[in-house]
Amino acid sequence: MLPASDWTPADAPSPSPSTLALDGRRVAYATYGDPSGPPVLFAHGTPGSRLLGRLLDEPAAERGICLVAPDRPGIGRSDDASVGIEGWPADVAALLDHLDADRAAVVGFSGGAPFALACHRLERVERVALLGGSGPPGIGDTGRTQRLLGMLARYAPPAVSLLLRGQRWALARRDPSFARSLVADGDPATDALSADEVARLVRADVLEAMTDGPDGVVRELGLLDRPWPFALEDVTVPVTVFQGQRDTNVAPSTGERLAAALPEATLETVDADHLGTLCRAGNDALRAVSSPTRV
Repeated sequence: MLPASDWTPADAPSPSPSTLALDGRRVAYATYGDPSGPPVLFAHGTPGSRLLGRLLDEPAAERGICLVAPDRPGIGRSDDASVGIEGWPADVAALLDHLDADRAAVVGFSGGAPFALACHRLERVERVALLGGSGPPGIGDTGRTQRLLGMLARYAPPAVSLLLRGQRWALARRDPSFARSLVADGDPATDALSADEVARLVRADVLEAMTDGPDGVVRELGLLDRPWPFALEDVTVPVTVFQGQRDTNVAPSTGERLAAALPEATLETVDADHLGTLCRAGNDALRAVSSPTRV
């Protein structure tokens, strides 16, 4: 039996997450949508946490999907561990075992893309959808700030840690629109959440990501700047790539080249910026991964 939804109003304190004990460490996760439905894993962005899965709560419920959103190691309420992109599928397998789930699909947003695609190694993962997904070095382009942070995270992690601590300090004290401006040029909303509620959620999401400090986020930024531990041509599950055409965090060329490099991929363009792609195409992503399995 999957746990009850962790949904809470956008301006309320975040609920205590569900947890899984794994190898002496804690993996925290939240669930959204229909708790009795088939599971779809949500891979949050960087920086980000399980909280952002709430943007897909209503469409997941409408489609009868239980959206499972874990905090990756060192993020949010998950204990820190040296688990990179190549090790993440083992954590996912343990979480799916914990939930008694024989089959699953994965949706990855932004920096969650390589973690989502890495799950192709699990036989039980049948489909993947990417929303504004980052690509490996040499595939497409990312914004100047993201490139700089990735490079610094690899070669000068203390500098990035200091920058992120300053960002967290500012986020906690400024209007939520400041947090939204980091991932959107406009004021994205969903059918369930207003633009102001989305802004508050984004701020809570980034603050939660660094609740125990920025080390986990720094490590992930460094991982995203390195070659991925698998080749795109080895990803044999169906993948739907949703790419915002006004995305300044992940350039449209990234989605185009990801879709061209993946063996069984479909590109869906979205008239939106980075966060707007998640808000506007999240329902379509859930539809894509909940389609009937190939015969």
